[in-house]
Amino acid sequence: MMTKQIVEYASCGVGAVMTVVQTNQVFQLVSLILTCIATAVAIGFTIYKWYKAAKADGKIDEKELEELGGIIKDGAEKVNNIIESQKGEESEKSEGEK
Repeated sequence: MMTKQIVEYASCGVGAVMTVVQTNQVFQLVSLILTCIATAVAIGFTIYKWYKAAKADGKIDEKELEELGGIIKDGAEKVNNIIESQKGEESEKSEGEK
């Protein structure tokens, strides 16, 4: 009878720990997705502001296109840095679990 209770408690404990681990991973994924969306919105707004300023004189010249290229490049680097930092955090956590 006592062994059965120990097994039940142990299995409940393992289930609880597994749920916490999975929940943490879900929160990390949701956080990553929301961060990428926020960054995309910020990049989109910056491009919108650039477009309004560039279109103010009625045409878009080569210098303004180069500026747009820089905006897009910076935005892509920000997204890449976010993803890389998330991967780094995950690898540190997985190494700590070993």
